[in-house]
Amino acid sequence: MSVSLEVTDLNSGYGEASVLEGVSFNAEAGEIIAVVGANGAGKTTLLNTIAGVVPPRSGSIKLGDEDIARIPAHKLPSKGLTLVPEGGRLFPFMTVRENLEVGGFCKRGTPEFTRGLDEVMQLFPILGKRQNQLAGLLSGGERQMCAVARAVMSQPQLIMLDEPSVGLSPKLVHEVFELVRSLAGKKGLTVLLVEQNVAEALEVSDRAYVLDHGQIVRAAPSSELADDPAIRAAYMGL
Repeated sequence: MSVSLEVTDLNSGYGEASVLEGVSFNAEAGEIIAVVGANGAGKTTLLNTIAGVVPPRSGSIKLGDEDIARIPAHKLPSKGLTLVPEGGRLFPFMTVRENLEVGGFCKRGTPEFTRGLDEVMQLFPILGKRQNQLAGLLSGGERQMCAVARAVMSQPQLIMLDEPSVGLSPKLVHEVFELVRSLAGKKGLTVLLVEQNVAEALEVSDRAYVLDHGQIVRAAPSSELADDPAIRAAYMGL
């Protein structure tokens, strides 16, 4: 069962540099939420802060009823949160199957681990065919699918995706976003999507937030933002 995410007055940054300032937003259980904005807006920092990679300076991050803002990154997968970083960051000299098994480390040795591996092979049949192949030999689209599948292995309630379309052809971009839609629909996951391909992000998501210079400046249903002339001109080149 997926859970809700509620971020309140979140401040974060690096050293003396402040990146996020008073960010507040929420994602309801089972929703796909997009965070869009220009380069340098703070989108990746937002995901890394929620994932515990960058410690927050202040504010709260609630996953369900629990504030996870001060929980170390390595403990968050067991809480139901997982992050797919930009580029996927697979282990190229390990097989596809070994990469997937790494994703389920917090379930290893349990029946859930075996069920999870079987389920992932069904959700991603191409990975089942490639399971004994080195991950570094996969195509770009297959690598992205493997990265998402590895995240699913932890059986998350919230999955965060950082720029999943980077470096992919338009056809593969469409396939990846259809995969995102499928994960939310079939598995009931809450999805937080950071993406520069604003048109695709607004197409696949339920609601969206516009992040600009570390602050949320717009929040609306995705269909409303997609029809907004100012958003289309600023972020979609239309």
